[in-house]
Amino acid sequence: MVKTKKIKVVEIFKTVEGEGSWVGLPVSFIRLEGCNLRCPWCDTPYSYDGKSYKEYTIEEIFSSVEKFGLKRLCITGGEPFLTEELPDILEIFLKNGYKVLVETNGTLWNERIKDIFTENLFIVCSPKPPSYYIHPELIPYISELKFVVDSFITFENIYRKEILEKVRNKMIILQPESNLKDMVFKALDLQEKLLKKEIESRIIPQCHKVLGLP
Repeated sequence: MVKTKKIKVVEIFKTVEGEGSWVGLPVSFIRLEGCNLRCPWCDTPYSYDGKSYKEYTIEEIFSSVEKFGLKRLCITGGEPFLTEELPDILEIFLKNGYKVLVETNGTLWNERIKDIFTENLFIVCSPKPPSYYIHPELIPYISELKFVVDSFITFENIYRKEILEKVRNKMIILQPESNLKDMVFKALDLQEKLLKKEIESRIIPQCHKVLGLP
């Protein structure tokens, strides 16, 4: 008898999306366990501590999300692409009429994404310092690029023509770190520099923190 694969999930919940282009919409969330990076301003370190998770089958994950009655789903982490079964999770929701957004740092890739990709799958890539590396295979599937505006980031980290030309929607989001005022001013400066290159960007703070939501 084949044993059903269990997937490490930190939490499943519903809330109002506080970041990116879905901001303000009611969304179900799946937070997968594990991350290959250690960002100094990470606000979910429990997602990679190796102990704050439960194991679910894909069917159990689907059932848990279905109870919320929402048709928008965000899969986050940690880093979702560390979960080998990510395409299988995506497939069950996409086949059942969900719009699914995956938040990734962009450093990893799963070849099977090509097989299940549809217009209802949105990949949000938030490249991280110091290299801001994005896996080349991922680039054509990216819906939007989200940059955390912190003390490290420079205009050159954002304006990489060879990447921007290949991104699906060419949407750039500038997110001030922890909604700090200094970082808001820095985001405004970066936005102005991008406009000089005829590239629009949106400054969107972490709205869920303003609202006091998870």
